[in-house]
Amino acid sequence: MNRRVAWAVAGTAAALVLAGAAVWVWQASSDPPSPVESPVASARPSPSADPQELAQQTLEAQLEECAGEVIVGGAAPEGCGIRIPWGTEFAAVDETRFRIERMPVLELADSDFVARGGVLVATVTGTGQDGAAKTETYRTESWSVRGDVIISGAQVDLDIW
Repeated sequence: MNRRVAWAVAGTAAALVLAGAAVWVWQASSDPPSPVESPVASARPSPSADPQELAQQTLEAQLEECAGEVIVGGAAPEGCGIRIPWGTEFAAVDETRFRIERMPVLELADSDFVARGGVLVATVTGTGQDGAAKTETYRTESWSVRGDVIISGAQVDLDIW
């Protein structure tokens, strides 16, 4: 390749880069983002008017809070509908950690609810019946919770038994 062809190729490449940059700047400044595209507008979830959906969202928030707690001792978290059969394997429980693998699905019925089909994993650490340190994992693939529900407008109050 001779010198003249090399300059022509380099000049064409530079012109293409400049043209691409000009098009990008033009498109970026031509249309301001609409309110729907704005990060502030998309960060807020739109409120749902469906009581079933509101109750499910409320239940999931409550159960996530329950599962986020590290429980010291053998007591299950209050108001979470969680019971663990550790008494046959542990003499004493130091701590319990929870992990939700699948949320139970809520069904409304008058002034109460039932949520079924969840998967919950609990890891219990403590002292076994033989006096040795012990860690055991309990898993239920049929986790369900029940309770009372009060729905008023966009407010849902769940009381898990």
